[in-house]
Amino acid sequence: MSPADQGGPAGTAGAAAPGSGPAALSVSGVSVHFGGVAALHAVNLEVWPGMVTGLIGPNGAGKTTLFNVISGLQEPDRGTVRFFSTDVTRMRPHRRARLGLARTFQRLELFGSLSAGENVQVGLESAVKWWQWRHLRSSLPWKSGNAPGGGDGAPGADPGTSVVVATAQRILAEVGLGGRADELASAMPTGSARMVELARGLALGPKLILLDEPGSGLDEAESSALGDLLSSLATGGMAVLLVEHDMELVMRICDRIHVLDFGEVIASGTPEEIRADPLVQAAYLGAGPNVAVTGRSG
Repeated sequence: MSPADQGGPAGTAGAAAPGSGPAALSVSGVSVHFGGVAALHAVNLEVWPGMVTGLIGPNGAGKTTLFNVISGLQEPDRGTVRFFSTDVTRMRPHRRARLGLARTFQRLELFGSLSAGENVQVGLESAVKWWQWRHLRSSLPWKSGNAPGGGDGAPGADPGTSVVVATAQRILAEVGLGGRADELASAMPTGSARMVELARGLALGPKLILLDEPGSGLDEAESSALGDLLSSLATGGMAVLLVEHDMELVMRICDRIHVLDFGEVIASGTPEEIRADPLVQAAYLGAGPNVAVTGRSG
């Protein structure tokens, strides 16, 4: 089913329907080979603003390789990657980030010797000059509160806290880590560290964020809160592309899902369409066509 055939998003109230504007991300005919092995073969997919899009498939299907292509860490052998109207196929990762493309990693990539707040500050200072509060505040997906210099600062921030420190504290509070900005990143449990990595990505003020298994290491309550946050970001107009093995989370928050198997997209559609697809059930779960795609998958 093509994007134009889809109805309005199921999980993000008020989001624009696919086809009503330019796609945030268009991947066309992308192939990647490592030696004689095809990691990706003629992959096509689109991600739309205001929607949470899922990318699922068994281990080794090529999901992280595709993320590497989109973010600029892996150059494709063939195909193109477009970010809105810009062809970014050969563009360096830092230039894509400045256009508004952020990413987290399957394996945590934090600065372990820095605090949670300092990790987020790295993202802030990479995106804008830290003193340009108005620009920074307009880049963030939430509008609650006032600028630290003119009213409310970050929750728990001391009077006189610098704009960049207070903003980092605000972002950490939005991902559920209020009051934990001073904790050393390397000493945080995996679930909390993943939220720090998400906060650092959001500090860039992205138009599109790629999340590689953000639910790994989260308990049920944390996973539920993550789903609510991602839906909220999409409602605010951000495009979210999510790789995740927690099928309960994927089916609850995703508006559209693409399924990779052996480097090829074998299905695309709404959660209901993917859940009912016997090819997806067999490829992803290694089971017969009568097995439903529900619950948690390792």
